[in-house]
Amino acid sequence: MDMDYIALLASARSKFALYVSIPTCFISIISEFLSLLIFLSLKTFRQNSCSFYLMFMALFNLIRLTCSTSFIAISMTFSTNFTSVLLFYCQIRAFLVATCNLSALICLCLSVIDQYFATCFRPSWQRYSNIRIARRMMVIITLISLCHATLYLIYLNQLSPTNPSVCISSNSIFSQYHVYGFFITYGNVFPLIAVIFGLLAYRNARSLLTRANLFVRRELDKQLTTMVLVEICVYVCTYTPYSIVNTVSALNTNRDPILLAKLSLANAITLTISFLSNGNSFYTYMCVSKRFRRQAKYVLYDLYINKCQPNRIIPANTEHHAETR
Repeated sequence: MDMDYIALLASARSKFALYVSIPTCFISIISEFLSLLIFLSLKTFRQNSCSFYLMFMALFNLIRLTCSTSFIAISMTFSTNFTSVLLFYCQIRAFLVATCNLSALICLCLSVIDQYFATCFRPSWQRYSNIRIARRMMVIITLISLCHATLYLIYLNQLSPTNPSVCISSNSIFSQYHVYGFFITYGNVFPLIAVIFGLLAYRNARSLLTRANLFVRRELDKQLTTMVLVEICVYVCTYTPYSIVNTVSALNTNRDPILLAKLSLANAITLTISFLSNGNSFYTYMCVSKRFRRQAKYVLYDLYINKCQPNRIIPANTEHHAETR
């Protein structure tokens, strides 16, 4: 009877991954690709420090979704263990995930902190919202994330009993660092910082109309503040369930097969929800920003689709018009 129940849970996990996890992963990859394309295509975004952070966040998310998340979704569906096929795949995937996950999270925090400085009342604080500072910060973030990810490359050396597509460590000290240092500390402190500065930036943005700012700059600040604030809310809502389940799984010492099967199913469901924490940017921005919808239409339709049509002439000032409306 117990074996039938465990088989039922495993079947439910596999079907959920097939009909939900894989499509979710696919639409998440499309989302980050389109966000990156739009940020790279418009000069307004390329020269703004906040959108510079969001652009790199989309890049890190795209790398993670393509090189790791997609294989995890396939593993959950077809019970394919890629680690047994490629000897070092587990460690390499863990390295990429650790690098991209921490980098994307820090970029999200820095983007909202940057918007707080950009909308601040004090001119001396506004100078910290600077593209040159953003470029230097990205170098520092990348170095820190690589050092953090090196630990995962070294110590993650076996498969999880609740999810064969996820690697775990046999080192107790590193396991404590992974649970308490990353999932509890990083996974909660950074989003909390982002929420606090997001609310402060929103408060500042509401007063932009009463200040003598350039119209284009004021509209861009309002747009980016709304975008990053909603992005934070989506991240917290989609990543928190997986963080809780993964922490419980890591701390669990009960090897009961039924409990492990339940944790495996819960892990698959919350992991799929967490895909959206790394793959929601384009859809979120399209929903909350009318200005971004115009910019997306210009980039995707006017700039790329129409260029594929012969004898089509696009006015030279179209980009400026799309960015300033």
